[in-house]
Amino acid sequence: MRWKKIFFDEENNEKAIGMELRKLVNFIHRNVESFKIEDDKNHITKMHGMIIGFLNNSKSEDVFQKDIEKKFSMRRSTTSKMLKSMEDKGLIKRISIEKDARVKKLQLSEKGQSLVEEVTREYQRIENLLIEGLTEEELEQFFKTIHKMQQNMLKDIE
Repeated sequence: MRWKKIFFDEENNEKAIGMELRKLVNFIHRNVESFKIEDDKNHITKMHGMIIGFLNNSKSEDVFQKDIEKKFSMRRSTTSKMLKSMEDKGLIKRISIEKDARVKKLQLSEKGQSLVEEVTREYQRIENLLIEGLTEEELEQFFKTIHKMQQNMLKDIE
């Protein structure tokens, strides 16, 4: 099997990393789509769930918008809209800090906290599906490889 610097060449049965990653992301999205958290009239998105999990795991430290941007490699405007949506749905609270009232730390609301167990269980289910049948060595190599690819992409967009 040859790896080419092309997006896709079905005719020559050549595989492209971008295409394979896209297919995997699509499978993940479809699998996560089958799990919907709804309360009253609010739909909780996949990204909301990931942020809920991140905030829950970061309880011992202050988390700010810039931390969400960095953790999930999101643009500032996208993150701002996402957090506004979560705030409007009552999932998070933005709390002013003493040093600078313009800077707001993020905390889960009671409503957001009530979803932690369900969100965690779902994301663990997806992780378990992804690693099924993989050895520790394969996982270690996967993370080394994907980290290198991420760094390559970052160099190109910076």
